[in-house]
Amino acid sequence: MQHFFKVLTLSAVGLALAGTAHAAGYQLNEYSAAGMGRSFAGMGVVGDDFSAIGYNPAGMSLNKTNGAQIGGSVVRITSNFRGEASEGNPATYGKGRTTVTVGLGIYTPYGLATDYPRGWFAERHGGLSQINLFDVSPALSYRFNKYFSVGASVNVQRAEAHLTSSGADLRGDDWGTGYSVGMTIRPLEQLRFGLSYRSKVAHQLKGKLKGRGSMASLQGYDNAAITTPETAVLSGAWDVNERWTLSGTARWTRWKRFNVLNIQLGPNNAGIPVGTTLSSTQEKWRNTGFYSLGVDYKPSKSWTLRGGIGYDMTVIRSARYRTPRIPDGRRFWGSLGLSYAFKNMQLDLGYAHIWVVGGHAKGTDDKNALAGYPNIKYSSQANMLSLGLQYKF
Repeated sequence: MQHFFKVLTLSAVGLALAGTAHAAGYQLNEYSAAGMGRSFAGMGVVGDDFSAIGYNPAGMSLNKTNGAQIGGSVVRITSNFRGEASEGNPATYGKGRTTVTVGLGIYTPYGLATDYPRGWFAERHGGLSQINLFDVSPALSYRFNKYFSVGASVNVQRAEAHLTSSGADLRGDDWGTGYSVGMTIRPLEQLRFGLSYRSKVAHQLKGKLKGRGSMASLQGYDNAAITTPETAVLSGAWDVNERWTLSGTARWTRWKRFNVLNIQLGPNNAGIPVGTTLSSTQEKWRNTGFYSLGVDYKPSKSWTLRGGIGYDMTVIRSARYRTPRIPDGRRFWGSLGLSYAFKNMQLDLGYAHIWVVGGHAKGTDDKNALAGYPNIKYSSQANMLSLGLQYKF
């Protein structure tokens, strides 16, 4: 057996991340412009770019060359609310060589921004809600033979949050660490499957608190706990012939971890004891699934055309648990994309439209929801455009 190394780098930068229309909760998919064109079907196993670092590190072995990749996504979300306040390229099949592939990924696995106008009728329940997380992930994959590969990465994660309401302005940040593991199986030259697991990352966000209005005396520090969820991804890709490739993905996310959002006071808050709960919101999210199907067509050696559809479950159990901060809903995806390869470069372009269904927030006075919660109806849709550039050497 021969042993050799390949080095891959993925850098995915979000140019604009707003609203809640990307994936369930505050999860993001946009590591790959090529992947967006097929609604992210075949995550980590299609092998036409270096995004496997973020989806399934074992899939790095499917790339034939060293290379680097950078990309960004622009998101345009249209979201309306109404209501009232209530006081009640397929990789070449190998020849049996053992391959070690190393890579470094910098990407955004989670993110959220919802921003309501100042003075809106439910401002005490939420104004600005912004959560940004990015990962720096060194990764390694090992191909035992032409049939089987494994991979792993360490995910060093930075979390930053900014939350406002009519009574307070809070900021916090933290570093955390998790891991990803995966494997790929290639029973036939034209057929490949991937299975990957991403661990949770626990954060204890600590920052500054500025009181507003009747709470102006609170000028000190705060903290809040956030744990990003575990995910498991099963993907497949089938090269029907030299021109056509079909792909699919099923992803499970353990959003059930997000049960309650507690914000506690730190020191220097008008003599109030440290650890006093400033706010507690019952979220009671549920686990979700994401499912997508995609197709690639190569009319020539230089061009690839793509299309895909997808469905993303909502994390919200019922309208009583939908909050203004994250008014999540079911999502239906439709996407198109293309790639153009020239010399050792490849330009990827992806477009997706997302329809968000079921956005009703209706709190009640029973024990399962907050008393006096507003009655709000949301309607949302999103247009996303992603551009990526690959350099292979």
